[in-house]
Order: sequence, then structure tokens, then C-alpha cells
Amino acid sequence: MSVPEQREPRGRMDDQDPGGQKKLEGQAGPEGPVEPAGRGKGADADALWRHARAVSSCVTVMTALYFLVVAFDNLTNPASNWEFVKGVLSGDGMAEGNGFEWREIHATWFAAVVYAVVIAGETAAGVLLLHGGACGLLRRARSAAWERAQRTVLAGGVVGLLIFFLGFVVIGGNWFAMYLNDKWNGMDPAFQNTVVVLFTLVLSLLVSAGGRLATSPSVPGRTR
Repeated sequence: MSVPEQREPRGRMDDQDPGGQKKLEGQAGPEGPVEPAGRGKGADADALWRHARAVSSCVTVMTALYFLVVAFDNLTNPASNWEFVKGVLSGDGMAEGNGFEWREIHATWFAAVVYAVVIAGETAAGVLLLHGGACGLLRRARSAAWERAQRTVLAGGVVGLLIFFLGFVVIGGNWFAMYLNDKWNGMDPAFQNTVVVLFTLVLSLLVSAGGRLATSPSVPGRTR
């Protein structure tokens, strides 16, 4: 009677080395430990986006400090920009017969209200951005927690845009024709501050969107 031939279990070809010995997950081979599929790439992606969240939060903190320093200067030395606000509203420095005289406002109380609103807006934007940036740095390890902190960043950025873009560029620059004022023209600083705020907001949104895509289960090679 013939004895049935015993067959060894077949392993996957990609689990065997050239010598025919089967490799197990985590077992050291000729080229080092065998990593489970997708684990190495997933860890690299997590580290990359953790660093990206930290960079975005640092930029937010720097923008916040800029707002707070500007507000502090206006509070401790109000005369530094008080004449500028009055000059823009009253049309001081505008050429005669420019056609915008009917828009000029000479009431001192109105200029004081506008100046107070500007300082309050700068302070609010700085505080919101600083809170969002600091929370983002503390929560950078977890994408969902970091994204919750970006709500405050977005709120601070919107306040900053209301002050520098709507207030200085749209209203001061165009309605009060600051771009034609030879004496009180703050269009360049206003545009610069607007770009800084937009850069901060766009960076935050891009990192949030990229982090979500990287951690999505539908991404090839990503395990959840």
C-alpha cells in the first residue's frame, strides 16, 4: 500500500525569500524586519501632516502677534494714527476740485468712533488668532482636534479682513479716495495686511483639507 505523500503548506510567493524560507510579519530577514503593508507609508503621512499642522499654527501665532502689537501701539500711543484717521475722513491732503468733497466727514466724534472700532477690531483679531494658533500647536497630533481649533482661526481672520480689507481698502481707500491722498495714503500697508491675513487663512484651510485626504480610508495604501 502506498503512503500518501505529505505536502507542505504553500505560502505566498511574496512571503518567501530566494532561499525558500517563509517570512513572517515583523520577523527579521536578510534586509531587516518585514513591515505590514501600508503601515510604513501611513506613519510617514501622519508625521508629515503633523508637521504641517504645526507650521500652520506657528504662522497663525505670528499673525496674531502682529495684530496685537499694532493694537498695543495704537492704545499706548493713540496720536500715532489719530491724525491719519482724521486726515483720511476729512480729505486732508486731497487736491482741490477732486470731486469727492461731498464724501468728506469733518466731525471729530465720528473720527474717534472709527478709530476705536479699528483698535477694537485689531485686538479682537489678534486674540482670536492667538487662541486658535496656540490650541492648534497643542492639538497638532490629532487631525480632528486641530481642525476644531481652526474655527477660532477663521473667526480671527474674518475680523482682520473686515478691518484691513473692508475698512481700509474698500471704505478708506475707495469711498474716501485715500488712493488720491498725497498726505494720508495707507493703501500699501492695508494691502500688505490683507495679504498676510489671507495667507494665514488659506494655509489653515489647505492643511485641513490635505490632512483629511491623507487620512481618508479610500486613499491607496492607507489602513484604518
